[in-house]
Amino acid sequence: MAYQQVIRSNGYSIGFGGSGKAEFPLSKSFNLTLTTGYINYYTKDGFKDALERINYKTYFGYIPVKSGGKLFLSESFYADAEIGVLFGTNNNSGNSFIYAPGLSVSFPVSDNHDIDFGARYEGWSQSGGNIGQVAFRIAYKFGL
Repeated sequence: MAYQQVIRSNGYSIGFGGSGKAEFPLSKSFNLTLTTGYINYYTKDGFKDALERINYKTYFGYIPVKSGGKLFLSESFYADAEIGVLFGTNNNSGNSFIYAPGLSVSFPVSDNHDIDFGARYEGWSQSGGNIGQVAFRIAYKFGL
């Protein structure tokens, strides 16, 4: 489980979301990853006022579905990269290709339980153009 805070421009003030990630070890230093979640973005005041005047939603929701890999550079430090599809939940928000490289550090708190801190760049590519963001993540990891 993860809590994410997103820093964006392009009309959004802030975004929050949560996600779940499954990892499948392929070697001692590389895991295959599958990730999904929900992200909600809130519009900046100037955009919010304009959208409210035309009775349009002032927040936008998205469901990312990504797969990728996680390469451990040391016991606690790793780089990861994911690609996938971003599904918009609002009318006319469409779907986007999504890619996300990042760096993270993981601290064990007990057997099979870690606290994970990460930062990533996330890019969305859609027919109307591209959007980029920097996201920060705090996650609690547990093994099954």
